[in-house]
Amino acid sequence: MTNYDCPLCSNGYEERTDLRIHLEVNHRKSAIVSQLIETTAATDSMTAEDDELALGGNRPTPPL
Repeated sequence: MTNYDCPLCSNGYEERTDLRIHLEVNHRKSAIVSQLIETTAATDSMTAEDDELALGGNRPTPPL
């Protein structure tokens, strides 16, 4: 039984360390970053307009 599955391929690993080594050795950083961005974009429900509202316009400058 595998506890950790690679999000980029079908490989499964029993230990988290083994998955980390697999990702570092077998996948390019760009592929990992692309997958992370796609996953984050799909689960992120905030839009650019919501982002503007959350920021409240101009943020005050912090004191020095």
